[in-house]
Amino acid sequence: MPLNWTTRSKRFETEALPHLGALHRMARQLAGSEGADDIVQETFLRAWKYFETFNSETNCRAWLFRILRNAWISRWRKRRLELPLTETESEAIEAYYDWEEEFLKDELSMDMKKALSDLPADYRMAVLLADVEEFTYEEIARIMECPIGTVMSRLNRARRMLVRLIKAQREEGLVQKTAPLPEQIVRRKL
Repeated sequence: MPLNWTTRSKRFETEALPHLGALHRMARQLAGSEGADDIVQETFLRAWKYFETFNSETNCRAWLFRILRNAWISRWRKRRLELPLTETESEAIEAYYDWEEEFLKDELSMDMKKALSDLPADYRMAVLLADVEEFTYEEIARIMECPIGTVMSRLNRARRMLVRLIKAQREEGLVQKTAPLPEQIVRRKL
């Protein structure tokens, strides 16, 4: 049964919009600060377009993260075919939004950001969904469209790679010792 405009708008506001911060944080990790706003905007446009098909008995957060992942993949495929344009310094002015400060306070440490950026994309997404966004393995499997065993394997490999990368960075003196190593973080069960 199609929702009327007011009901749909209110439902979208209460079910989808509260996840804006988490989606923006994930988008910043996937696409960097320059592309995060576009990916989040695309995510919410797609979510709004297909909101009538969303089953409110399921997890809206996981549904939105799956849309975000698909938007990021679409953008990545499109961008790899484009030629980069150079910007002059005067053109590279970044917009400031008053809601950014709230989201940026939860940013990862520099050593973790650097190590995460060196991980393969699937490993990085698995770690971010599990350890930052705190999704269950089952939810991550649905978001990433893979079996739970693959999620567990990717997380295990990614965490081991993070430890090696951060140790190497610290030995080289590239970053300060500001955050605990991933091996020191308590892990969740299924």
